[in-house]
Amino acid sequence: MKFSEFANYLEKLEATSSRLTLIEILSELFKKTPASEIEKIVYLTQGRIAPFFAPIEIGMAEKTVASSIANAFDSSKEEVIKLYEKLGDMGKAAEQLSARGPARRFPPASAPASLASRRTQSALSGSPSSSVTPRSSISVSEVFEILTQIANTSGEGTVEKRQTLLSNLLSKLDPASAKHLVRVPLGNTRLEIGDPTILDALATAKLGDKSKRKLLEGAYNRT
Repeated sequence: MKFSEFANYLEKLEATSSRLTLIEILSELFKKTPASEIEKIVYLTQGRIAPFFAPIEIGMAEKTVASSIANAFDSSKEEVIKLYEKLGDMGKAAEQLSARGPARRFPPASAPASLASRRTQSALSGSPSSSVTPRSSISVSEVFEILTQIANTSGEGTVEKRQTLLSNLLSKLDPASAKHLVRVPLGNTRLEIGDPTILDALATAKLGDKSKRKLLEGAYNRT
């Protein structure tokens, strides 16, 4: 599944406070999710990349995330922080800055000449590079893999390495995707979706009725 499609569902989830509606939206999402990505989708919906008992934390500070956003979207950390203080949500700050388009970098040497020319013209005209290369092709699995890399980064230069990984990832995402992605390393999805809601949605999607949730609870409790 494309991360942009997943982000569209997160937008719907964010827009409602009704638990029944949350279950309906999640159920629709789970029906469309391939088996290879259902685990990743469930974790990301709850703003994490592993179960609570696993000692895996992304743990990025607000200032580090702000620097990543600034690098991704031709801004400054000060501007990002100022926008964050105004909006009260780092995700929305990322969304607004992302709408400008990613930082204008030269394409790799191996890029076709026509592509390089179009990107150069886009940069000179001030139009977002997303008009040339859509920022909606990256998959949920790719995003999950990079978030896992960020979490597993350690040693000298950890902050800078994490910052670079997040910045490069953000530059590949559309505004709505950037908003929801930024909230994950900060540990605040603003969705407030707990395990019971996930189980109800899985029961609805896979067993046809949320009343059959107890059939899933045995496996959940064992694992």
